[in-house]
Amino acid sequence: MKRLITITVILFTISVPVMVWAAASKEGASSSARGKYLAGQGIIVPPQEVYIDSYIAHINYHYPRLENEVGITLYSGHRQVSSGGQEEIIQIGIQGRELGFEELPPMNLAFVIDRSGSMSGWKMEWVKESFYIFIEKVREQDFVALVVFDDSAQVVLPSTQMNTAANREKFKKAVRRITIGGGTNLVSGLTLGYKEVSSNYNGKYVNRVLFLTDGMGTSTGILDMAQRQRNRGINVSTIGVGTGFDLRLMRDLAENGGGSSRFISDREEMEKTFGSELDRMVVPVANDLYMKLEFLQDVEITGTWGYDGRIKGNTIHYYLSTLHHRDYETILVQVRIPASEITGEVEFARFSLNYSDLRGKKKSLGPYYLSVNFVDTQTPVAGFSDGMVLQSGTMLHFAQALKGIGEVYYSSQIVMDEINQMTNALWEERKDEQDIAYEKITSPAIQELEQSIHPNIKKAIDMTVAMKKEVLNARKRLDNEGFDEQIEILDNYIKIFGKELKMDEQELAEYAMAEEITPPVEERPLEDHIENLFREMTLGLEVKKQGVIAVSGFTAGEEKSSELLSFLNETAILEFSKLDNMKLLDKQAMDAALEEQKLSFTDLMDTSNAISIGEILSANYIVTGSVIEMPGSVLIFGRIINVKTEEIESAAQVIVPKNSEMEALL
Repeated sequence: MKRLITITVILFTISVPVMVWAAASKEGASSSARGKYLAGQGIIVPPQEVYIDSYIAHINYHYPRLENEVGITLYSGHRQVSSGGQEEIIQIGIQGRELGFEELPPMNLAFVIDRSGSMSGWKMEWVKESFYIFIEKVREQDFVALVVFDDSAQVVLPSTQMNTAANREKFKKAVRRITIGGGTNLVSGLTLGYKEVSSNYNGKYVNRVLFLTDGMGTSTGILDMAQRQRNRGINVSTIGVGTGFDLRLMRDLAENGGGSSRFISDREEMEKTFGSELDRMVVPVANDLYMKLEFLQDVEITGTWGYDGRIKGNTIHYYLSTLHHRDYETILVQVRIPASEITGEVEFARFSLNYSDLRGKKKSLGPYYLSVNFVDTQTPVAGFSDGMVLQSGTMLHFAQALKGIGEVYYSSQIVMDEINQMTNALWEERKDEQDIAYEKITSPAIQELEQSIHPNIKKAIDMTVAMKKEVLNARKRLDNEGFDEQIEILDNYIKIFGKELKMDEQELAEYAMAEEITPPVEERPLEDHIENLFREMTLGLEVKKQGVIAVSGFTAGEEKSSELLSFLNETAILEFSKLDNMKLLDKQAMDAALEEQKLSFTDLMDTSNAISIGEILSANYIVTGSVIEMPGSVLIFGRIINVKTEEIESAAQVIVPKNSEMEALL
């Protein structure tokens, strides 16, 4: 039986080269948490450290709760695709089932902890504090070992079943005995960790090494060792701390070892990793996941992120060694659709999955068929429409921008090194002078070199501002939630570049405050913009089951009224009343609910308020909308909120130039 899923697709203007193999997704390592940490230290993230998969995986997309071992959900950015051709993205969410901690299989774990000199201070304090949280969570049937390493490795606590209070106390004492040592022999630490897990290996248990380090060190043969142990049934997950660890090695080690990787940037993240998030690193629900995505229409696949993906023609084969309990993984696929004569709804692609459960039984899911609606309109709406893809697509753009900014900035690395050397030499000569500061040290030769790299830094700050505009736009449409770390990174970048360009405070403030996006289509009647907006929204609801919808109307803040708002609200009632599968509640019911809760229509732009009204009205969905006036344009967006899941399912928008017609309507 075919499973029909209408998808939307995301319009991209960034050209990405075809990728024959896309790196496997490893959450946390090299993701936004690390980017935030580096940017906060005044460091532009080197482009080779931007693993796009990790940024996409950094978001919890709150995929629907599932009953089976593995769940698949498909999303896309638009409900309508231009017959004139465009670039598109498909999002596929894969997640492992969720059980209570007591229901999970027994665990046989070995913690391998780097105790080299660089782990002194706050890093080791975080580790010890997190272990005290962990030992209160572990169960009587679980085995735990503790190994530390520097130049060599030693067992601090042999593999021990945590079935008595005395054994738990032994673990705590072992943690307290950890001291700081010398170098970093990664191989010796991991070897001893595997040995401890092997001592109590049980095929019915989760057998796992958790490997934590903050640095680089001896690693010859470590990936082959992880592969061999994985074949024996012992996996490894990696945890990186600070800025000095080998990102590529930690990712590859987890991939070869059948585990996952994390980056720890603060105490809270460390405690979460060893506490509430431990099962997501340790407990598998499925192994050897083979996935296939086939495009049924003429497309060019220009990029894919999330899992290992082998592209052959119009088909992509993916492989994931292990899917963990309560974990979620995301695939994004970018395609270029050429101009065609197609109009209306067509089957666009199909997706299927084969995997082995924990008993080794082979299972299959799918195929799932994807459909798109082709319309004879160029760029029907601006940006992403689906609420889920608005998050993933924006994060993809953010990671791509971060990589591009780093490439532009570090292309001047040789000149920057020369500037630093000359500045350091002058500082040594003049540091004893009164009232001399390092940042004031300069010379004609230094100034000439600085001027030579200013065009690249100017390009980098312009790229940063453009990305910040997109992130802020997405945040507006998601009820001003999310992307806090990304905005903080971009703000720090603007400060870093502004300082290097010697901008004054006013000029820097103008860069930091810019947020208006240029309309993608300059010449289009307002009626066409509005028609495209509501078509996008109603197409998303046409594929839903029978339900009830409440339309609150569009607002512009502060109870402002205008001809534009009246036109939008009248059109909303007309268009949503045409849906055969939705019962539209009348305005009187909405007014009564608002009066009861002492709320206004403007208050419904707060998602929690909208959900409360939806619950009172027994509605499945509630529609809200906003009109935001910018200096040169007007942003109009509508949101469809699922009252039950509390998710913003659609955040469609159009950006209209502020011409004389629009000025009159405002």
